[in-house]
Amino acid sequence: MLKIVSNMKLIKHIIYIGVILLSSCTTLYELDNKQNNIISVSATPDSLITSIISPYKVGIDSVMNEVLCISNIEISKSKGESLIGNFVTDLCLNQYSNLSDICIMNTGGLRSPLPKGEITRGKIYELMPFDNELVILELNEEDFNGLLNYIVSRKGEPFSGMNIQMNSQNQLLSYKLNNSINFSNGEEIRVITSDYLANGGDKMWFFKDKTQTKVGIKLRDAIINYCKENATITSEIDGRLEIISDEK
Repeated sequence: MLKIVSNMKLIKHIIYIGVILLSSCTTLYELDNKQNNIISVSATPDSLITSIISPYKVGIDSVMNEVLCISNIEISKSKGESLIGNFVTDLCLNQYSNLSDICIMNTGGLRSPLPKGEITRGKIYELMPFDNELVILELNEEDFNGLLNYIVSRKGEPFSGMNIQMNSQNQLLSYKLNNSINFSNGEEIRVITSDYLANGGDKMWFFKDKTQTKVGIKLRDAIINYCKENATITSEIDGRLEIISDEK
């Protein structure tokens, strides 16, 4: 029995030594260099899938190619006061003027200009591809001042229902509301905007935690409705955001 145990121990020692030797002989490789190659992939359309998709594509195209109205000009997009910003905020405020005093949107949310000529439904989807809903909330004087300073700090964002004067250092000089609001009597200003911004999107902190009243329509649909109700559309830069030069 003793001899068997000794043999077992000897076998274990041999196994351990073998493992150590194998580990010590393992070759380690280091990456010397790498080379990236672009492999072109080409494929032919699957006829079965194409035949399935085709009827739906035709239906979608017919909807998106529907002409809603004619634009007299290219309604362009730019920083500061812009044609597209004035167009969208004005139409939203005008449609819901009984519920709101001002409208504010964000330049980044208006994704593309509208061309001169035929305006199709598809062009409105390009302008507003998001399913943002219109909502109304109320701001006290402090939060409204936060909104004004936000607009001028960004050298303008789309708005309607007021005029703003600022200097070249992005500081607020003055403002004038189209509707009279008496903040000293505790009145609040009603703002129509998108639910994305109302929830604090694009760093609009002054909207957060405010009670929101849903209008019941997407911003995109509000634009579509306006275009369908007007044979021709246009926009103009009217100086609602005025930058006063520091030069005397």
